[in-house]
Amino acid sequence: MAKFTVHLNNQDIDLEVTRQGNQLRVVNDGRSATVEIVHAEGSAVLLEHVRPDGTRRRIRLAGHVGPGDQRQVWVNGRVLSYRRVRQRGGSSQDGEGSLAASIPAVVTAVLVQPGDKVAEGDKLILLESMKMVIPILAPYAGVVASVSCQPGESVQAGVPLIELKELESGD
Repeated sequence: MAKFTVHLNNQDIDLEVTRQGNQLRVVNDGRSATVEIVHAEGSAVLLEHVRPDGTRRRIRLAGHVGPGDQRQVWVNGRVLSYRRVRQRGGSSQDGEGSLAASIPAVVTAVLVQPGDKVAEGDKLILLESMKMVIPILAPYAGVVASVSCQPGESVQAGVPLIELKELESGD
């Protein structure tokens, strides 16, 4: 399960997304919806939502990453702009500054070593799942404290792969 907050229409929205195969379960404020990934190519995705009454709705998405945390997504021809709000610090499950896969995957490349300085948005690790390449990006500028995986290794969702120590303002 991945938890994140998006800032959309001047409002912070907390989401929990659980992926199992091509199924996504999205929970917001106690309400949930299940959608199926019908097709994905690059930043374009075709989803299908089955409503409680059995009717189906296809949702066409295409995304664009702007500077910093600015994002745009095109949903059935409508442009929505949002700002990703990053979660800082650790939880009881993950160590502080640890980064993990959001779904089971295979490590295809480790692009950093302990001691490397990285900038926000730098690619740290490349994963592959369901023929899709998934980059693990630095959520903030920092120093790689440790790497807990290697190319070819299968990893599970939520298991820390890399520890990142945030740079102090003077570093």
